[in-house]
Amino acid sequence: MPGLWEVRYAVTENTLQPGRISDEELRRAIEDEGRGWVAEQAGRILGFAIGLRSGQVWALFVRPEAQGRGLGAALHAEMLGWFATLQPRPERLWLSTGTTTRARAFYEARGWQLAGPYGDDEVRLERPNAGP
Repeated sequence: MPGLWEVRYAVTENTLQPGRISDEELRRAIEDEGRGWVAEQAGRILGFAIGLRSGQVWALFVRPEAQGRGLGAALHAEMLGWFATLQPRPERLWLSTGTTTRARAFYEARGWQLAGPYGDDEVRLERPNAGP
């Protein structure tokens, strides 16, 4: 968990205040409600993704200094592959992200479509659950 938190708090977009999500919530998301993946180098976590069985992308983050290496794309592809195997299989996948972020452009370039606003400064993106 410390490595995941380290990545999460290092990002410069879609930031999160420490303590807003507890260790228990993180554990539950990975072990009870979904699954998680990490990209690491020399034992250091550079990025991670967490998907929930409900079809929600709960997290996908890469350290700023590791961006541009394809880690986010690889994590995204693994997560979509897992979503496609779920039984029961959610028809649509969804996530929320900032309205004007690089993350939004990342997802839209991979087939995610705007579904509408999500709170004050975020949007909801969706896509069919059809694998990578």
